[in-house]
Amino acid sequence: MKTAVRNAAPVLACALMGAWLFLGAAPGGAPGAAGAAGAAGAATITVPATVTASTWTAATSTPAVTGGVFDGVSCTNAAFCVGVGYQSIGGVIAPLIEQWTGSTWTLAATPSLSALGSLASVSCASATFCMAVGETGTSTSSTLVEQWNGSTWTVVSSPNQTVVTGNVLYGVSCPSTTFCMAAGQAGNSGSTYAPLAASWNGSTWSLQTTPTTGLGFGPSFTAVSCTASTMCMAVGNSDGGNSSMAEQWNGTAWTVVSTPNPDGQSSVNLTGVSCIGTSWCTAVGWGFATTSYQTLVEQWNGSTWSIVSSPNAGTVSNQLQGVDCFSMTSCSAVGFSIPTTGRITEALAWDGTTWTLASTPNQTGATNTQLNAVSCVTDWTCVGLGNSSLAGNTPFAASAPIARSGYRFVASDGGVFSYGKGAPFLGSMGGMPLNKPIVGMAVMPAGDGYYLVASDGGIFNFGSAKFDGSTGGMRLNAPVVGMAVTADGGGYWLVASDGGVFTYGDAQFYGSAGSLRLNKPIVGMAATPDGRGYYLVASDGGIFNYGDATFRGSAGSLTLNKPVVGIAAPVSGGYYLVASDGGIFTYPTSGGPPFYGSTGSITLNKPIVGLTTVAGGYYLSGSDGGVFTYPTTNGPTFYGSTGSITLNMPIVGISG
Repeated sequence: MKTAVRNAAPVLACALMGAWLFLGAAPGGAPGAAGAAGAAGAATITVPATVTASTWTAATSTPAVTGGVFDGVSCTNAAFCVGVGYQSIGGVIAPLIEQWTGSTWTLAATPSLSALGSLASVSCASATFCMAVGETGTSTSSTLVEQWNGSTWTVVSSPNQTVVTGNVLYGVSCPSTTFCMAAGQAGNSGSTYAPLAASWNGSTWSLQTTPTTGLGFGPSFTAVSCTASTMCMAVGNSDGGNSSMAEQWNGTAWTVVSTPNPDGQSSVNLTGVSCIGTSWCTAVGWGFATTSYQTLVEQWNGSTWSIVSSPNAGTVSNQLQGVDCFSMTSCSAVGFSIPTTGRITEALAWDGTTWTLASTPNQTGATNTQLNAVSCVTDWTCVGLGNSSLAGNTPFAASAPIARSGYRFVASDGGVFSYGKGAPFLGSMGGMPLNKPIVGMAVMPAGDGYYLVASDGGIFNFGSAKFDGSTGGMRLNAPVVGMAVTADGGGYWLVASDGGVFTYGDAQFYGSAGSLRLNKPIVGMAATPDGRGYYLVASDGGIFNYGDATFRGSAGSLTLNKPVVGIAAPVSGGYYLVASDGGIFTYPTSGGPPFYGSTGSITLNKPIVGLTTVAGGYYLSGSDGGVFTYPTTNGPTFYGSTGSITLNMPIVGISG
């Protein structure tokens, strides 16, 4: 998911007893009746986020470079992140790019420049498409854009305001490979600055007009976040650096959006922003209050920005540099504080109601350490990058886990069964009359909400899950068989058995198999870890991939003992297929997700209906609610099952 932020640094195998059957409706928010339109609007948060980036640890190492500073980071999955900034090569400032491969950070080759250069931000729409932005020049500066194509970084021609001597891009956000927005400032030294914005259409960058009316002296963008080509929010400062500012992009033009300033504070600056959907953003930064800098957090509800209370760790200074939200109820903001002397890392975690200080590490032996950027991958981790003063400047990396725990089942009558502290029960449709049976469920990124979907496409939302629409009132060519939630929880996809795909909220349409003649019906779907693509799977194991979902293989040409019933895309990339006999197929077959075991050779009481993945393994569920965990030794925790309970209706899905 992820949005890019500007971050200012300097320049078990058995089913056990003991489950609870939850019946009766206890909806969080306003669930839409199957076959009806439902009720749109914000969901009711009934529990805090079950996962937040609250505990950080330092990375074991990053490649040693002279004068190295990380200013930006973007991750697409657990096996691919990019960090950018600058380094000193022979005393000359040059761009720095490092890439995370799933186990280590490696130094990437960067194009040679004819002048000094640095990168301030990066955004990856897939593991084969990234845009990094910054500036290049000596006495004057010009915009710098570098693009990753999956194997090589190259400089891409980028526009500049020609009537000024300085052009710099501080932020970039790419919701797809065919649209990016970059933001920064243009101006003359000692003169008035103005916001600078440029958009990418898949082949070229073009300047966009940015209004300045009412923004006072020297407005400047420092960060931008886009959820689609028709929705971006850029933030920064204005009035000579004393006021916060924001502008919104609607697909054709930028408009100024009023932002508040903390009472009694000066030198106010918003340095990071992260948006979900079309009507929710969080921006972070700082303001100077009498004797010290204080953290600043502002939240946008679709029409108005408001200040949200945020804590401070230091007595001298507290400055937030970047933010990433992987749901409306869970965000991570990073920066630094100064207790008395020396900078130390600072991070805040949002749980849907409150910002709290997180535990963060610092570089051993360094007087100063700070975090300048953060990128979170749902159900994996938040990655924070920055620098320390060790040996002048040294890149610094840290991470905070945000993997969910526990699991939930749903039965065809809408009954929900919840296991594990990380999977609280938030309501069900078990006691309610349904127009059509429930066929699946999907969990919100922070574990504090979930959706149920019926075969007519009716949507039922609980906890933090927000109703964005349904096919309940439509005449469908084929029944709905599954759904998936976007990486930021701001929308969802439905898929029908003919391969038709329906999008709601901030879920983007990347394609469908609705017009194809299928050998076998579609039985499920899975979104990629960054939510910029999805897979459809047919009962013969055929795979259809869209967006940044890469085809890694299929069982379509195999003779199967039993039909495929589900698919899961782990955070490390690739995908698993599961058959009704519990047979597991992993793709790619070489170097892909590990095979941990299956029930393919076991006589089952009931057929397998689905699987869900966790770090280091996966769960399978039978239609009786029997749970099988793999690997069987040192594998995922078994929290319980309905395997020994007489159910009113069969289990049809499992979600972690």
